[in-house]
Amino acid sequence: MKKFFKKHIDLIILIFVASVNSGCFFHSVFHGNSSIIANVNGYNISMDELEEKLSAIHRIKQMTNLEGRAGSIDIDKVIEELINERLIIQEACMVELDEDPFFKAKVNNYTTNRSVIRLRQEEVQNKINVTEDEVYGYFKKYYEEEKHASDEMYEKVKNSIKKKLLKEKEKKRSNDYIAELKNKATVWIDTEFLYSRSLNQKKCDNNIIARVNDASIDDCDFIKEARRHLSKLRGNVLNKEKIKKVNSEVLDSLIIYELVEQEAFKRNYLNDPLFKNNIEEYKDKQLLNLFKQKIILPRSIPLEVELVEYYETHKDDFRKDYEVWFSEMVLQTLESAEVVLKELREGADFEFLASKKSVLAMRTGVNVWIPLRRLSSDIRMAITDLEIGGVSDIVEDSRKYKIIKLKGKRGGEHKKFSSVKDRIKQIFGKKKFDNWIKEYIDKLRNVSQININKKVVNGIKGTV
Repeated sequence: MKKFFKKHIDLIILIFVASVNSGCFFHSVFHGNSSIIANVNGYNISMDELEEKLSAIHRIKQMTNLEGRAGSIDIDKVIEELINERLIIQEACMVELDEDPFFKAKVNNYTTNRSVIRLRQEEVQNKINVTEDEVYGYFKKYYEEEKHASDEMYEKVKNSIKKKLLKEKEKKRSNDYIAELKNKATVWIDTEFLYSRSLNQKKCDNNIIARVNDASIDDCDFIKEARRHLSKLRGNVLNKEKIKKVNSEVLDSLIIYELVEQEAFKRNYLNDPLFKNNIEEYKDKQLLNLFKQKIILPRSIPLEVELVEYYETHKDDFRKDYEVWFSEMVLQTLESAEVVLKELREGADFEFLASKKSVLAMRTGVNVWIPLRRLSSDIRMAITDLEIGGVSDIVEDSRKYKIIKLKGKRGGEHKKFSSVKDRIKQIFGKKKFDNWIKEYIDKLRNVSQININKKVVNGIKGTV
């Protein structure tokens, strides 16, 4: 509780000081620094963060190849999104979500994985190379036996030969490096205990089965790793010698993991600004998600009375055997459908996008009303939860990807509340979630010191 209170006191002091100096705070924050686009309670949102966001948006724009207002970028909106995310991250720390065991475990696992990848890059991938002579030598040896191998054939196969040779060298270097680590390490194994273990064993007591330098491996670790080997052994007759061999392989895998992780942490990659920045970005994303799950989601669970009230005021959305009037956009691939859906969520016009991107023309004519029962089950599910004017998620239908805009509903009997209660929970729960997060952000904005580097932002607007 003291830690929680202290964190909030720190924020209050920060906000108070910023408010007192609000008249000149803009200049004291930026000092003409063109690498900062905004400051949120003392945190600088950098140009790099904005450029990363804009690059992602530009890639989407290029893929859709849209013109006019649907293809424009609202810089102010992008910056507002960055500010809102930073406010949530700061609030997540204020309520000590950064101390959550689940969060810490995820960050530790991610840091370990990134460290191991970096180590592999340095000690394996950066230390192997395949020369042109090696590729050509392989070609002459193996392609000029299976008749004369022409230069034209060499040009066709040289890339695949290079990949094959790189893979072989990578495997050899990886094995050699692991052998180097083992030779330098102090490893102790309780062989009697190891060979007494069953691969199907589920119970463990944290008994130490091996030590690697100063770290221990217990029987619980062994059981988890053994599960990965069981699928390879189905149908095999496991005699005593076979069990010993497999148990040794399982333990050897654990020893290798431990040695590689130990070596990766010795490198102190967190001292590298780029590596550290990558970890911080991951932390931010996890805190955003955790805040939504732990703070917003519990408040978004609808009460029974709210569900009943929503049902009564939206009865016409819950009819059986009614008719619908809709427009649909048909896309060839899931990737193109995801890009278009993002554009729609950002406010693009449905008919405009359909005219540019749909592989089939939209249905037209007098008879636009279709009984719901005549549509495929996937289309029915997408439409029944939509309000008039709403746009569906992506629907896979007849090997194509569709996005639907509901234009009308009519007829049909009202479904009973009990039969649609779960669907109303989803619909109303999402509405509550969106409202809660907006309300929370609005409150954070009211008590926060936010400054935007207008000079830099205006300069960016002129180049986008």
